[in-house]
Amino acid sequence: MKNEALEDKNMNYTIRKATYKDREDFIKILKLWNMHHAFLKDEVELDYSYFYVAQIDDRIVGLAGFVKLTNERYRTRLLAVYPEFQGSGIGKKLQEKRLEKIYELGGCIVETITDRDETILWYQKHFGCKKVGELKKEYENSLQDKDYMVVLELDLEQYMLRKDEKKNAKELYMANDELYPLVSYPPLIINVALTGVIPTKLLNLHAPIFIDEIIEDAIKVHDAGASIVHLHARNESGESVSDARFFEEIISGIRRERPNLICCATTSGRGGQSFEQRSEVLHLHGIAKPDMASLSLGSLNFLTGASVNSLETIQRLAMLMKEKDIKPEMEVFDGGMINVAKYLEKHNLISGIKYFNILLGNLNTAAATLKDLAHIYTSLPNDSIWSCAGLGQFQLPMNMASIIAGGHVRVGLEDNIYYDNEKNILASNEMFVKRMVKIANELERPISTTEQTRELLQL
Repeated sequence: MKNEALEDKNMNYTIRKATYKDREDFIKILKLWNMHHAFLKDEVELDYSYFYVAQIDDRIVGLAGFVKLTNERYRTRLLAVYPEFQGSGIGKKLQEKRLEKIYELGGCIVETITDRDETILWYQKHFGCKKVGELKKEYENSLQDKDYMVVLELDLEQYMLRKDEKKNAKELYMANDELYPLVSYPPLIINVALTGVIPTKLLNLHAPIFIDEIIEDAIKVHDAGASIVHLHARNESGESVSDARFFEEIISGIRRERPNLICCATTSGRGGQSFEQRSEVLHLHGIAKPDMASLSLGSLNFLTGASVNSLETIQRLAMLMKEKDIKPEMEVFDGGMINVAKYLEKHNLISGIKYFNILLGNLNTAAATLKDLAHIYTSLPNDSIWSCAGLGQFQLPMNMASIIAGGHVRVGLEDNIYYDNEKNILASNEMFVKRMVKIANELERPISTTEQTRELLQL
C-alpha cells in the first residue's frame, strides 16, 4: 500500500488524507477564493477520503479533492491554497497526489471545471488538460466575473505514461539551457597554482619557493578547501626547474601528508626547454607519480617571455600522458587553442572527461571579459570540465564569473601576487582559497572535496 503522506523537505509541509475534522479549515481557505458556495452546496455528497490537505506544522494551508462519476471518469474538486503559498509548489503537489490516487482507483479520464483564466492555463501548462466544452454557471463560485464555466479533460493514462519522460526532458533542458540555483551545479573545484615561474621572495614573502615550503603550502590550501595543486619545482637557488627529482620530493612529500590531494605537475614550455626536459616528470611512478599534468595547447607571449608549444610537442606530451595514465590539465589562453583540443580528441590522444583551465587577461591572448569567457567555455568539446583563472587583477572577477557560470576556479600566486586591486596587500595561496570558499558559500555553491573532484574528473 502506498504511503498517503508526502513531505517536501524544502517547504517543510506534509500532504495527508483529509478527515471531517478538517471541515472548518476547508471553509476558511475556500472563502478567500469565493469557492465556499460550491463546497457547502455539495458537502453532503462529498467523500472526505477523496480529499487531501497540505499541512505546515498544525496549520492546514491547502486542499484538493475529487469525486467519482463512473468507474473510468472522475472530476477534480476544490483545489485551493492560502494566497501566501501561491507559487510554492503546494498546489501542484496536491494535484499530483489526487491524480495518482485516481489512477490507482482505475480512473482513465479526469475532468476539471473552472472559470478562472489563470487556472485554465495552469492545468493546460502543467498537466496537458484540454478544453472540451462550457457549462452555464449555476451559482457564484469565483472571484472572476463570468457566467459560464470551462470544462477541461485530462487523459490520465497518457499523462501517467508521459510523466517521467516529461520530468527527464525538463531536467535535461534545465541542465543545458536554463539558469537555476548554483547549488544545482557540481561542487566547486578549487585548483591552486602555488608558485609558477615568476614569484620570488622579493616580490612576495608568502611565495613558496623551496621544496618544504611548497609542501607546506599544499597542505594549507588543501585544508582550506582546495582539491588540486598545480605544481612547479624550484631548485636550491629558488630557480624554476623541470628536473624530475625535485618533483619527486614535492609530490611524495604532499602525498605523505595529504594522500588524496590531486597533484598536477607542469610541463611548461617557458624557457625553451626540450621535450625530454618537459616530460621528465611524467616518468615518475609510485607515490611520486602525478595525477595530472599541464598541457598548454598553443604558443603565446607573456610579458616576461614566450611559452613555445609546437603542435608536435603538444601531441607528444598528450601521447605520453595517455600512456602513463596521467590526465592532462589543458591550458587554454584563447579560442584557437580549443581547435587543438578537438584535434587531439579526433586522433584519440585525449578522451573521456576532459579538464580545461581557461586563463584570461594576458596581454597577448584573450581578454578577461565575460564575452571572451563565454565564447571559450561554450566552444569546449563535449564532456569537458573547466576552470577559469584571471591573470593579475583579473583573478577575482574571472573566478567569480566562473563560479556563477557553472565552471570551477584556479587561484594562486603563479597568477597574481596581490590580494587587492590597489596592490597594498600581498596575498598567500591560503588567503586566495579562503576567499573562494567564502564567496562560494555566499552563493550556496558547495565546495568539492578531493574525493568528489577525483570522481568528477574520473581520476
